[in-house]
Amino acid sequence: MNPRKFIPVIAVIALAGCSSGDPGPITPEQAARADYARIAAAADTVMFGDVLGYLPGAADPERVGAACAAGYCSIGFGRAFGSDGFSVDEVELEILPDRNGVRKVVERGSTERSDVTVFGGWMKHSFFGSQANLVTDEKSPNAGATVVYSFAIGSGTGTNPDVLEGGATWRGFVAARDASVAGDLDSVVSGDASVSVRPGQAALRADVAFTGLANARTRTSYDDMTWKDLAVSGGAFGRQAGAGDTLQGHFFGPDQEEVGGVFERDGLAGAFGATRE
Repeated sequence: MNPRKFIPVIAVIALAGCSSGDPGPITPEQAARADYARIAAAADTVMFGDVLGYLPGAADPERVGAACAAGYCSIGFGRAFGSDGFSVDEVELEILPDRNGVRKVVERGSTERSDVTVFGGWMKHSFFGSQANLVTDEKSPNAGATVVYSFAIGSGTGTNPDVLEGGATWRGFVAARDASVAGDLDSVVSGDASVSVRPGQAALRADVAFTGLANARTRTSYDDMTWKDLAVSGGAFGRQAGAGDTLQGHFFGPDQEEVGGVFERDGLAGAFGATRE
């Protein structure tokens, strides 16, 4: 057993900062900052997956549970986060090509204690991402550890989408990390995400599929992931088969035009977002 104990340090910097007041044309980076700030200010729904800490030499990650309700998430028992906890002062943004109509970005920054990379995306009413913090503080008991967060945030109505008999589909992408290469901050995993909703006998039912999953750094491909026949209630759905095998999703926007969530399965932990076709 590794004698070092993972101590969670929350340093989420997921792109909610305001753009500067510099004159001149608005750059794509400034527009992205403004979008994130607007979304965070209006958000009433926050989702976090379990926080995972990968210590050097340890076979398995340390896990700190996240519990979310009423627009806030508690990480363990000591810290709580709402949408107002997402902010950044100075950060490098790399705007990537859209995927299935969802905007995509990589953020790189640093704090006094860690180097941080966030891979994710945003829509009109929500954003989502996978974040990895590499602890660089040599005095920290977690020095050299990588801490992974998965999150989705937005404005949820708490109501189910209107779906006709033929059903409806939302398409977007996945932003995730692979436990086997967690220490590489640029080793991000992406793929296509689809959420299909159809009427059921007692409630709406949802099927979720992640396909074409691949690691941007190593080019490793991963098996498709599916979750079938999930009950949709109060604008949300999910399934928890145990630690390391979970899915949470929520619809966002005035007409449930977006969906986002967090997941963990088969060594991948991440988030997803999609828009209605």
